[in-house]
Amino acid sequence: MPPEILPIIIGLWVAWIINIFYDPNDSFLRKRLRKTGGKSKVKSLYNNFAEFLKPFSIKNISNKVSRKKIHELLYSYGVASSDDDILEFENKRLFKLLIVVVFFAAMLFLFPSTTTAAIAILICYITYKYPEYIILKHIKKKQKEFIRYFPDAVDLLSVCVEAGLGVDGAIERVANEFSGLSMAVSSEFGRLSKDVMSGLPREEALKNMAKRVNTTDLQSFTAMLVQSEKMGTSIAQSLRVYCDTLRTRKKQRIEELVQSASAKMTIPMILFLLPALFIVILYPAVIKIMENMAG
Repeated sequence: MPPEILPIIIGLWVAWIINIFYDPNDSFLRKRLRKTGGKSKVKSLYNNFAEFLKPFSIKNISNKVSRKKIHELLYSYGVASSDDDILEFENKRLFKLLIVVVFFAAMLFLFPSTTTAAIAILICYITYKYPEYIILKHIKKKQKEFIRYFPDAVDLLSVCVEAGLGVDGAIERVANEFSGLSMAVSSEFGRLSKDVMSGLPREEALKNMAKRVNTTDLQSFTAMLVQSEKMGTSIAQSLRVYCDTLRTRKKQRIEELVQSASAKMTIPMILFLLPALFIVILYPAVIKIMENMAG
């Protein structure tokens, strides 16, 4: 094994272990640390470095574009996105980056190599950008899940309103009913219900939910409810008409997926099915030709 390969492999492993700690889901490593008491030690180590890294974090997020980008990521993911939370997010990124930089500095001192230096720079960049990537991944996953179950949620909302339940009570009922089916729908409707109960105007709470999820269906749903309240029209009737629209859109999406399936299957069929088919068809003829030539 070339000497520069070893530090690269170890560096990738270290960066992977460090980035596991940022996964929003409860990873196996976090559960293990919680049982052994190691989580508090890691947190204590981070707190010690946080004060040292704070000036660098403040400088990094001083740019309005960077601050706005982080704020939108955290807000869309559904976590706190105040200035202190943005600073905490940047502190965590720099802390992980510092560990990787120190490790590769030691590796470059022991195994000086141009290849190792280039790979080290790449891994440091990936380590810094990985938290953004993992949040974007979860946001897209939440959007897909929301698009899938949102028509059913609006159906249930319409049924509850037509049965005589108030809009706020219907929203809370949808959040409770979907807790076992879709956490994305349940959490967003639950937060909407809590925002309204805490005194936030329903129009503003709906707009905040549309901004967090950022899907076309939810934006049109928000506009429909806001318009119905302003005009004084029946919300139950508006929801009934909107449910029909959502069913039509859902049907169109399914038809689009069915029509695109044949095109997506073309490349796998060419790569895997046709060669095997040609072998089965042509093998007897090839064997016969070879026997005739040998005879």
